[in-house]
Amino acid sequence: MLENYPYCPTLHARVAEIKALGQLPAATKDRIFPVIVARPWPNAKHLVRTWEKIAEAIGNRRFALDLDATKRNAGGDRPACAEFDDLFLSRNGFANYYDAVSDIAEAIPVLRIQGGEAPQLDVQAAHIDNLDRGVVVRIEHDAVRDPISLVDQVLARFADVSFFIDTGWSRDLIRHEMWASAIVERVSREHPETELVISGSSFPSSFVNINNRGVISVEERHLYNNLVRRHNAASLIYGDWGSTRPPSTEQIPMRNVPRIDLPTSNQWITFRRDKDLEDNEDYTDIAQRVIDDSEWPANLNIWGTYTISWTASGEPGAIRSPATAAAARINIHLHQQAFFGANNVVIDGDEPFTDD
Repeated sequence: MLENYPYCPTLHARVAEIKALGQLPAATKDRIFPVIVARPWPNAKHLVRTWEKIAEAIGNRRFALDLDATKRNAGGDRPACAEFDDLFLSRNGFANYYDAVSDIAEAIPVLRIQGGEAPQLDVQAAHIDNLDRGVVVRIEHDAVRDPISLVDQVLARFADVSFFIDTGWSRDLIRHEMWASAIVERVSREHPETELVISGSSFPSSFVNINNRGVISVEERHLYNNLVRRHNAASLIYGDWGSTRPPSTEQIPMRNVPRIDLPTSNQWITFRRDKDLEDNEDYTDIAQRVIDDSEWPANLNIWGTYTISWTASGEPGAIRSPATAAAARINIHLHQQAFFGANNVVIDGDEPFTDD
C-alpha cells in the first residue's frame, strides 16, 4: 500500500495544515501518503465541507481517513457537528464511518479503536473487505491498551494492512522508543513485508526561552533512525505530525509573539521577535532576518518560502498572523521530509499559488 511513499505524515484537518498540504507542488504530494485526522470545518454547515477541503488539497491521491476525537461531542448547533459525532457510533461495526469512507474514492479506512481496543472486529473487517482498499491501523501511544494483542488480531485477519505506530507528542520522543520497538518486533518477526510507519511529534509547546533565533532538533528523525538500526529487516517508513502539536482541548488565551519557523531536513530554526530591540519587530522584520540567515534555502521555490519572502518585501500573501506563519512552516516541513535524502530534486516553481 505504501511502497512508493517515502513520507507518511499525520495531519489534522485544521486550516493551516490543509492549506500547507494544498500548496505543495504536485511532485511533493506524489511522495506523501498522509493520515488525515478529520473534524468539522470551521463555520461550515455540513461535514461534507471537510471532505471537499481535503479533496481540494490532495487531489486524486490516496490518504487514510481518521477522526479527531477531541472534536467529538463538541456541541454547537451546526448539522456538521452532529454528522461528525455520528461517525463515532459503534453500531453495526461503525457503519456510519465506513459509509463515509466509501463515498470518498481516495480514502483508505483506519480501523476504529475505542477504549483501547478494536470493538466488533469481525464486523469492521466485513466493511473493510467490502471497500477492498486495504486498511490502516493507527496504534497511538497511551491510547491502545494492549498493542501486541491488537497487532496479533489484525495480522490474523487482514492481508493488506499498514500500521502507523504513533509515539505521540513529546520533546523527549526517544523515551517511547522501546514501546514502538516492541510493536515493530512483533509485526516484523513473521511479517517482515508489512509496512510500519514510525510517527509522532516533538514540535515544542513553548518558545519562551528563545529570544531572536533558536535551533530545535526534529526528534522524530532520531527515533526513526534508531528503530531502523534496531530492526534492519523491518519495512519501516518515516512519519511525523508535519511539525504540529496535538489539538488543544482547552481555550487558553495565548500571548501572540510574532515568530517565523524555518524547517530544514533535521531541525527547526525559529526566529522570534527580538525583545532586546527598542522598536519591537513585526513579521516583516522577522522575515527579513529569516531570508538573511545562512540557512535560508535560496533555491527552494515553494509556497512556504515564497510566503516568507513576500512578508519580507511587504507583498500580498504576507504573514500577518500565527496561522499563516504555521501554514508556511508546515508547507516547508512537508516538502523537506518528502524529499529527505533525495538527490537531484527538481521542483517546478511556476505552479500556481493562492492567497486565500
